[in-house]
Amino acid sequence: MSDQNHLNTAEGEAKLLQDLLSAERAGAKVAGESLQQCDDPAQRKQLEQIRQGEVDSCRLVLNCLNHLGIEPNRETGAFYGKAMAIESLEERLPFVDKGQQWVIRKLREYLPGCEDAFIRTELEKMLEIHEINSQAA
Repeated sequence: MSDQNHLNTAEGEAKLLQDLLSAERAGAKVAGESLQQCDDPAQRKQLEQIRQGEVDSCRLVLNCLNHLGIEPNRETGAFYGKAMAIESLEERLPFVDKGQQWVIRKLREYLPGCEDAFIRTELEKMLEIHEINSQAA
């Protein structure tokens, strides 16, 4: 419970947004590189959808950071290295979905206490993207 409240402090919110940005950047890279290893048309469609969702989500998080006047990090999340260490695409895709689930969980924890209408709108769009893409996987 106290953790949930922490996300809705200025400090918690800034950290969450930076973590989400790194995670989305990692997800976009993983999907992009996985696409290059993929011949299966159905999997390619899924990966393209996920990659586009991650790219769009990066933009939404950047909008939020801009709105708050916070300098965005340039990091790619640790998720990238962990995902790419899984050689088989069949095994990597469920791991990618775990990443989607993590974002969904974080956003659902944070949004109920979000007072800022602009940030709420951007992150609700991001939540929807991840819910759709998680069901795709």
